[in-house]
Amino acid sequence: MGIHDIRVEWIRKTVTVSFGLTKYQESFDELLSRDSGAEETIIRFLNGVSDVDCFSWLYFLKHIREEEIEEQVPVVSRTSEQNNGVSSDPDHESFSEVESETNDNYKTEVKVVRHVELYVSLDEIPERFHKNPKDPIFYFKRNLKETIVHPVDMKEANTLMTRLIDIGMQSGDPLEAFRRQLLHIYVPWFTAEARPTAAPKKAPTDLPLKGRHSVLTSVHKYLGKLSQTIREIHAQGEIVLQIPDLDLELEVNVLLNSPEIVERLEQCVMNWQTQITTIMEEQQSNQPEAPGPIAEIELWRDRASVLSALCQQLKQPMVQKILDVTTKANPAIIHTLNGTIADLSKYHSESDNNVFFLKTLERHFLNLAAGSDFTMMKETIPEMMESLQIIWQISRHYNSNERMVPLMERIAWQLCEQVSRGLHVLKLFKVNREEAYSMVLCAKSVLEQWKSSYYDVRAAIEKSGRAPRWEFDHKRLFEISDYMASVCQDLCYVFQVQKEFHNFFDPDMKSREQIKEMLIRLDGLVSLFEEVEFDPFNISENGNWKKVMQDFDSALGVIDEETIEFVDLAFKTVHSSAAAFEMLLKFQQIPFRKAINDHLKRKFDGFLIQYCNEVDRINKIFDAEKSKPYLVKCETPVAGSITWARTLFCQIKEPMLSFLKAAQMLGSEQQSYMVKIKYKDTALRIRQYETKKYEDWLKEIENSWPLLKQPLLTIRENQDLKVPRPEQSKKRNVHYIVNFPPQLRKMISEIKPLMLLGYSVPKKAEDLAMLEHSLLRSADDLNNLIEDFHSLVDSLREEHLDMLLPHIEVVKKEMEFGLKKLNWCFLGIPEFISRGVQAVSKFKSIVNQIHNNERAIDSKLQSITLSNLLKLPVSDKSRDLPDIKDFCDCIEGEQTKTLNILTKNYSDISFLINETEYVIMKTKSGKAKCMARYYKYWECKVFDSLIEMLQRSIQTFTKVLMGNTAVFKANVVLSTGIVLEPRSDVINRMITGCIDMCVESTKRFPRWMHGTCINCPIQLVNDEEGSKKFTFFCDVSKHPQIKQSPLMVSQKIEELLLSVSRNFEYWKRYQFLWEKDRCLVTGEFAAKNPSYAKYDDEMNVFAMAKQDVNLEPRCKTESMIHLNLSPLLNTLQVIAESWIDSLGYLLNKSAKKNLFNFRDELTQLSKKLKQSPDTVNDLKSVLSTISDIRYMSVDMEIRITDIQESYRTLAIYKAEVGEDEKELVAIIDQTWSDLYTESRQVDHSLKDVKKSFAVITKEKVEEFRQNVSIFAESFNLHGPGAVGEDLDKGLSIMDKYEEDLAKIVAEWEELTNAEKLLDLPVTVCPEVTRIQKDMSGLRQAYNVYEAQKEAKARWSETLWVDLDIQMLQDNIEGFIKSLRQLPKDVRALPVAFFLDASMNEFRESLALLQDLKHEALRDRHWEELMERTGTSFEINPDSFTLENMLAMELHKYANVISDIVTSAIKELNIETQ
Repeated sequence: MGIHDIRVEWIRKTVTVSFGLTKYQESFDELLSRDSGAEETIIRFLNGVSDVDCFSWLYFLKHIREEEIEEQVPVVSRTSEQNNGVSSDPDHESFSEVESETNDNYKTEVKVVRHVELYVSLDEIPERFHKNPKDPIFYFKRNLKETIVHPVDMKEANTLMTRLIDIGMQSGDPLEAFRRQLLHIYVPWFTAEARPTAAPKKAPTDLPLKGRHSVLTSVHKYLGKLSQTIREIHAQGEIVLQIPDLDLELEVNVLLNSPEIVERLEQCVMNWQTQITTIMEEQQSNQPEAPGPIAEIELWRDRASVLSALCQQLKQPMVQKILDVTTKANPAIIHTLNGTIADLSKYHSESDNNVFFLKTLERHFLNLAAGSDFTMMKETIPEMMESLQIIWQISRHYNSNERMVPLMERIAWQLCEQVSRGLHVLKLFKVNREEAYSMVLCAKSVLEQWKSSYYDVRAAIEKSGRAPRWEFDHKRLFEISDYMASVCQDLCYVFQVQKEFHNFFDPDMKSREQIKEMLIRLDGLVSLFEEVEFDPFNISENGNWKKVMQDFDSALGVIDEETIEFVDLAFKTVHSSAAAFEMLLKFQQIPFRKAINDHLKRKFDGFLIQYCNEVDRINKIFDAEKSKPYLVKCETPVAGSITWARTLFCQIKEPMLSFLKAAQMLGSEQQSYMVKIKYKDTALRIRQYETKKYEDWLKEIENSWPLLKQPLLTIRENQDLKVPRPEQSKKRNVHYIVNFPPQLRKMISEIKPLMLLGYSVPKKAEDLAMLEHSLLRSADDLNNLIEDFHSLVDSLREEHLDMLLPHIEVVKKEMEFGLKKLNWCFLGIPEFISRGVQAVSKFKSIVNQIHNNERAIDSKLQSITLSNLLKLPVSDKSRDLPDIKDFCDCIEGEQTKTLNILTKNYSDISFLINETEYVIMKTKSGKAKCMARYYKYWECKVFDSLIEMLQRSIQTFTKVLMGNTAVFKANVVLSTGIVLEPRSDVINRMITGCIDMCVESTKRFPRWMHGTCINCPIQLVNDEEGSKKFTFFCDVSKHPQIKQSPLMVSQKIEELLLSVSRNFEYWKRYQFLWEKDRCLVTGEFAAKNPSYAKYDDEMNVFAMAKQDVNLEPRCKTESMIHLNLSPLLNTLQVIAESWIDSLGYLLNKSAKKNLFNFRDELTQLSKKLKQSPDTVNDLKSVLSTISDIRYMSVDMEIRITDIQESYRTLAIYKAEVGEDEKELVAIIDQTWSDLYTESRQVDHSLKDVKKSFAVITKEKVEEFRQNVSIFAESFNLHGPGAVGEDLDKGLSIMDKYEEDLAKIVAEWEELTNAEKLLDLPVTVCPEVTRIQKDMSGLRQAYNVYEAQKEAKARWSETLWVDLDIQMLQDNIEGFIKSLRQLPKDVRALPVAFFLDASMNEFRESLALLQDLKHEALRDRHWEELMERTGTSFEINPDSFTLENMLAMELHKYANVISDIVTSAIKELNIETQ
C-alpha cells in the first residue's frame, strides 16, 4: 500500500467492513501483493482528473476459494476405549498418531479451508466478475473531476471521502437486482410522494402531483415488462423439449429402419408427453403472486408465455420429423400426445384471450394502484366498470362467476388497500383538520362509488337483457369496502365535532384557561385513534373500532356536560344581566350540538331572576359601602361618594333598558311588574344618600375658616422622628415643614367637583375657590423652597458641612419669618418666598461651584482611571509587527508619554482643591483646617483611581494577549524539535517585566502632607539610604490584587505559549523527515535490494512532502503571536531534498552495478559465441550459449526495462548520473538486440555440425534406455524394496542402489541437455522417475528402521533388573509415530508395512515384559514358564539381559504368560493374608 496514503487506507477499511472481512483483513493486502497493478489502479482512481461529465468507478469483487487440507485431530485411544467397554476401530488404529510426550492419539482428517480473494477494476467490470453471480461486487463512484486531496488523518478521511465518493454493493442476477430496486425502493418512494389525498386544489402544485402520478404509472408498466422479460428468459432456459443426440438429417424411412433410433425417439416423445402434462398442471395450479388485480394479469401473461414457448417448440422442423417417425412406428403414443397437445392449444388460446381482454383493464388497474388522489380513483371506477361490463358480455372465459368474482374481489382489495394507505389513522390527525376531513370524505366517496357503480352496471345489464345476470356475492365484494366506508363516516364525525367546538367559542372565550383546557382535551381525544394498536380498516377489528368510538362518544359526553357547565358559569360570571342577555343572543346565532342548543333556550326564563339578584346585590353593596365608598384616586370624598352612588344606579338602569327593548322574550307580566317595583325602590334610596352627603358638606365648610390664620412654617427635629438617621450630623437636625392643613386643602378641593355635579355652594366658598390657585401655588412654592434647601444640605458630605457651616446659618435666619410672623391670610407671602429663594440660591451657587470643581477633579481622576499604561503598538499589516523586544520597548515608550500626562493631571487636582478653598474662604493656602477631612477624602480617591488604572491596564493587556489578534511576531525553527525563537521563557519574562514596570510607574505620584493638599518633599533618611520620596507606590504594591497580577499574567502567558507549542503537533506529520538517521535508514533500505519502483515510491514520498511543505502557509497567527514559519519550512525542504539525494545516490549505485554487470554478461556471451566448435565440448559450449540467449530473452528484456526505469527515475528526481552511464543506458537495448541477432546467425551456421552430432546423441540415448531397463528390472526383483521381512538385507543394499541411480540420473540429465542443444525431442524416462520416487520413500522408511534397530541394540544390553518398560514404550511409540507421519505413498510400500508390523510386535511384547516384571513371580513360576514354552534360560541378575528375553519371542505365548502371572498374583495375595 502507498506509504502515508490515508485515502487508500480508508478504501481498505471500507472494503473490509462492507464485505464482512473483519477476520480476513489481510485479504486487501494480499490483493496488492498478488496483483502488481492493483495499487496503481486505486491510485489512478483517486488522482485521476476528468475533462468530461462522466465520473470514475472503482469495482471490488470478493471471491471465496475452497481448498482441502489434511489436519491432525485427537481421537480416543484404544486403551481408553477398552476401559470403557468399546472396541477400537482398526482403521483409526492404523492411522492414529501417538505423541511421545502426551500419549494422545491423533488421526488425519480432510478439512475444507476457505480463502477470501479480492479483485479490483477501474471503470469497467471484467468478465471474471461475472463467472459466479453470487460473488458480491462493491463499488466506489467519484463525485468530482479533480484529484481527491490527501486527508490529514483517518478522522478527516471519514468526513472528506464519504462526501466525495459514493459507495454501494451489488450481487446476484443483474436484471433481478434491478427489478428488486424498482419494486422495493423506487416504487415505494414514488408512492409516498404521490400518496392519495383529498381532491387537489387548483393550485400551482397540481402539475407536479400529476407528474409524479405519470412517472409512477410508467414505472409500474416498465416493471411489468421487466418481470415479463425475466420470466421469458427463465422460460427459454428451463422449458426446453429435449431432442436426442442422433443424426436426424436422414429420411424418415431410413430412420424407421433403425430399431434403436425408433426406440429412442419413442422414449423422447413419451418424455415430451410427461413434460407438457407437468407444465400444464403447474400452470393450472399457479395462483397470482399478489392480492391486487395486476397480479392476475401477470399470472395470465406468465401462463401465455410458458404455453406459447411450448407451442413454438412443437412447431420446430426437427420436432415434427420426430413426430412423423413416431406416428409411423407407434401411432398409440402419438394419439396420447395429440390429446395433450390439444389441451395445450386450448389452454394457450384461453391464456391469450384472457390477456387480450385484461389488457383493456390494465390502465384502470394502474390508476388504482398508483392513484395520486382519491378524486382520480373515483373517476376511474365508472370507466373500469364499463370495461368489466364489456368483458362480461363478449369474453369467452370471463363470463362466469368463477372468473369474474375473484377479479372484482381483487379490485375491491386494491381500492381498500389504497384507502387504507392514504388514510393512515396514526398520521391523519397530525395534519390540518380541514384537509384531513376533506381527505376522509373523498375516501368515503370512493368506497361508495365502487358499490354504486356496481349497481349501475347491474341495472344497465338487466335493462339490456343481452348478457348473463350481473349478480355476484355481495359479501365478497362489498363487506370490507362497506365496513371501511363506515369507518370513514366515523372519522368524518370526529372531525365535524372538533370543527363545531372550535367554532362555538369566540377568541375571547378561547383565551380563558378553562376553555383552553377543554379544547386541549377535545383535541386530545384523537389520541384514542393515534394510539390504536390495530388497523381500524381491518374488518376483523370491528369490535375494537366500535369500542374506540364508544370511548370517544363517552369522552365527548363529558365535554358536552362541561360545555354546558361553562355556558352556565359564563352567564353567572358576566358583570350584568344585560351582558348575559347579549351573550345568549350571540350563542343562538351559532349552529351547535342539539343538547347545548336546547339548554340555551331554557336560559331566557332565568334572566329576570338574575336581574332581581343584581338589584339585591346593588342594595347590599350600597348598604355595606355607603359609609366609606370606594373612590378613584383623583376624586374628593363628598363628590366621589355621590359619583359612586350614581354609578351603582347606572348598573341597574342599563339592564332595565335592554329588557324593555326585547320584552317579547321575557317571562310573564306579573314577574316583570315585580322587577320594576324593586328597581324603583333602589333608585329612591340612592337619591336620598346623595342629598345627605351634600348637606353634611355644607356644615363642615362653616367650621373650617379658622385654619387660614395658622403660621406658614413649623419645625420638626430629626431626633423626634421615629426612625433616626445616625449617618447625619447634628448640623442636619433642623427640618422645616409647610403648615398648610389637609382639612383646608380638602375643603377647597370639594367646591368645584360639587359645582360640576350640579350642586349650589355658599358665596364665601365661591370666593375661596377663586383664590384656590394662589393659595395652593404659595403652598407648593414653599414646599419647593424647603425641599431645595433640604436637598442641598442632604447632597453635602460631612466634609462639606464642616466647610459650609456659616453659609447654612444665613439661610436659616431667613426662614425665621415664616415660623413666627406670617400666616395664610397675609398678602406678604410671595415676598417672603422671594427672599428665601435668594438666600437658598446664593447657597446653591456656592455648592454648585464646589460641585463643579469636584467634577473637574473627578474628570482628572477619570483620566487617570481610564489611562492604559500598557498600550500596545498598532500595525495594519502582519509583516509590520515587532518582535518581542521591540514590542516591549514600544509599550515602555507609550507608558512614558501617558505618565507625563497623568502627572500633570495629578498636579491639577491640588490646584482645583485650592480653587474650592477660595470659593468658601477666599484663600488658596492648600492647608485650611476646616478642609482637612476634605483633603483626606480626595487623596483616598487618587489612590483608588491608581489601583483601578493598574487593574484596567493589566486586564486590558491580558485580554489582548489572550485574544486572537497578533501583537508581536516570533520565528518557528527546527532545533531538537519545533520551538519558538526567542524561547518561550524569554517571551514570558519580557511580558511579565512590562507588568512590573507598569506597577512601578506609581512612584511618579507623590503623597500629600497630612491635613493639606501639598506634595510631600523629598526626605533625607541617612547617609547610607540617601533620600526617600513618599509616593503611592508603597501602598499600591501592597494591594492584594496588584500584588497577584504579575503572577496571574505570567501563568496565563505560560499556558498560552504551551498551547502554541501543542499546536506544533501538526508539524509531526513531517516528523519522518528529521526523526530518523538518514544514513542508517537509507542504508537499511538499500540492504534489502529493493526495485526501482520501491525507490520511486520512497523518493515520491519525500518529493510529495517537499511539495506539501512548499504549499504550507509561510505565516500563521496563534493567539497573540504571529508565527513566522519560513525558517521551519526552509529547513524541512532542505531535509526532504537531502533524503531524495541520498535515495537517488543509492539507486544510482545499484543501477550502475546492474548496468555494468549486464554489460559484462553481454560481453562474455559475445565471446562464447565467437569461439570455434572444433570439439564436442566446444560445440556444446556454443550451443549452450545460443540456448541461454534464446531462453533468457524475456529476463534480459525485464532487466533492460529495470535499468532504463531506474535511470528514468533518477532523471525525474534530478539525481547526478555519470555521462558514461547515460551513454551505456542509451545503447544497452541495441547491444542486446545485436547479440540476440548474432546468436541466431551462429545457430544457423552450425546446422550441419549439429546434424552429425545429433546421430551420435540418438545412439547414446538408445543405449541409455537399455541400461535403464536392466536397472529397473534389477531394482524391482532384487532391490531394497523386494526383500520382504529381511529388512537388514534391504538396508545393506540400499547404498549400492542409490549410487547406481545417481549415475543413471546424471547420464540422463547430460543426454537431455544435449538433446535440447541439438533441437532433438527430449527423452522421457518414466522408469527413472518412478525409481527415484520409490527410492526416496525407501530411504525414509529405512531411516526409521535403522534408528529403531540401533535403539533395540542399546536396549538389548540392559540387564533385566534395570529394565525401564515405560521408557521402552515411549521410545517405540515415537518410532511408530515417525513412521506414520511419512507420506501416504511411502506408508504404502511393503518395507513400511513390514516395519510397522515389526514395531507393533515389539510394542505388544513390552506389555508381556511388564507382566513378567511383577513382584509376585517366584522361581517356580519361571520354571513353569520354561516348561510350558519349551525354552530354557538361566535367570542370573548379573547376566540376564533384555536380549535373552526377546530371544524367547514371548509374543507367541501371551496367553501362557497371562495365566502364570495371574496365578502368581493370587498366590501372593493368599500369602499376605
